[in-house]
Amino acid sequence: MNQVLLGRTNRYVFPIWARGHLTGDGSAEERAARLMDALLASPIETLDISPAPALWGRFLRERTNRLQIAVATPTNLLLHAPDARIAANLVQSHLIETLCAVGRTHIDYYFLSLHEIPTEAQLSGALEALELARQEGQIGAIGLAAYGKPLAILALWRTHDAFEVALLPDEAERLQTLLPEAHARRVGVVVQIEGSRAPDKGQVVLTRIEQAIALASAR
Repeated sequence: MNQVLLGRTNRYVFPIWARGHLTGDGSAEERAARLMDALLASPIETLDISPAPALWGRFLRERTNRLQIAVATPTNLLLHAPDARIAANLVQSHLIETLCAVGRTHIDYYFLSLHEIPTEAQLSGALEALELARQEGQIGAIGLAAYGKPLAILALWRTHDAFEVALLPDEAERLQTLLPEAHARRVGVVVQIEGSRAPDKGQVVLTRIEQAIALASAR
């Protein structure tokens, strides 16, 4: 399967990413162990550990691997920050917790999750923290996880050009609204899907590990 250029990250990536969502019988640890074994035997290069950073971090530390790591902040992390300084501290704390969990000094893709739209002070503080982290080599690419209302996300995006990659749920209205902006800004796009829809040409998709492995094996 051909790699695709992920926008202005200037990285060529395998077009199927795996999301570490844990479902099924048995304990979470047992399921994660089975899924990690299958993932490492597949051509998939990127694991989104957002559903369970501590658990996946353990396996990333214990298993020899070259997986790239993606993670998104908790939904609405910024909304209770009274000012930019506290917003920056919240992002820094989450990043440090994630780095400690995975036992690395670098996260390849760090997404700021937006459901409710933050204030300008909250967003500015968060982006300042992320830019500093990137300069210090703790983050490879700053991402936007666009879970909020599409038009509100679009308005925010047009006034902040910090994002190099965007995570967009596979919803028609959301994609129709936000994809043109991503293309205009040369922002890489990862489409979060449910199930096993194959990626369109030049597209990167994110789906649960089982579906991701099935997609990668079928192509």
